Amino acid sequence: MTTRPEKDAVEHSKPNALPGLASSAFYDYDRDDPSFIADLRESKSSVEIAARWLSSQGYPVVIRPTFERPESSKMAEFADDGDLEIMQRVEVKRRVSLTFSSKTDFPYKTLIVDACHCYDNARPKPYAYIILNREMSAAFIVDVKASKKHWQKVTKQDRFKKRERSFYEVPMEFVRVERINASSEDSSK
Repeated sequence: MTTRPEKDAVEHSKPNALPGLASSAFYDYDRDDPSFIADLRESKSSVEIAARWLSSQGYPVVIRPTFERPESSKMAEFADDGDLEIMQRVEVKRRVSLTFSSKTDFPYKTLIVDACHCYDNARPKPYAYIILNREMSAAFIVDVKASKKHWQKVTKQDRFKKRERSFYEVPMEFVRVERINASSEDSSK
């Protein structure tokens, strides 16, 4: 555990005011929660266990730093930003044989998400798929959690591999479309 430098401190006129309550409501952290620092130190092992478990499930894990307040009046200055973070897997595909800019000009009622064996063997499972058109000017976004129950397993002739393969498809109603500006760093402009 480290102590956050004073230069990062934020001034608060009423540091013990409970969030969301009238300013007259105060909580004496030293009196009412004297074991806070000990509890904070003890929680480190719980965070490490959770991080190891998530890592064993295939997630890249970042354990966030924890700072101990020197005194309860500086509590807000030493609040953490959560215990840990995980990165989410996103698969990116490009359909070089398809030109589309929206769902209306897409020639099919379903979208191939991935080959079944690729998704089934993925660890961790993808959070989302981004499927770009040939020009990379539009993308279909498949939110796996929101759409997985609607996926269908189909067997089709793969034009590129020249053999039958099993794929997962999703109806287009469960797909979001986004315009992509590949020539700039900020495509939202």
